Amino acid sequence: MIECREHPRIPVELQVLFSTTGNTVIREGTMFDVSDGGCAVTSTVPVNPGTGVTLLIRASDLGSPITVHSAAVRWANHGEFGVEFLKLTDLDRSRLRRFLHVARPRFAPQN
Repeated sequence: MIECREHPRIPVELQVLFSTTGNTVIREGTMFDVSDGGCAVTSTVPVNPGTGVTLLIRASDLGSPITVHSAAVRWANHGEFGVEFLKLTDLDRSRLRRFLHVARPRFAPQN
């Protein structure tokens, strides 16, 4: 089966901090792929599909973190979950796109 994605994903390994909607406890995970529309995270904290989350993506290339003010967990399986980005400020969206542009060549297939 071939998956068609709206946004190309880039494999990364970045620390991400997150909290679920209505919860002030900050959790930690590792983002292992990212696109303009979302990311996948591995974490020891179980998160259910449909849960709202806020994310803080820590990329050393950026200096300061990217904040995703509103996101939704779309799938969860064995300590991993996929998040759709719903709301970023224009500045954070611009910084995410800049990060993706810089990260993409690092992970491009070598011929």
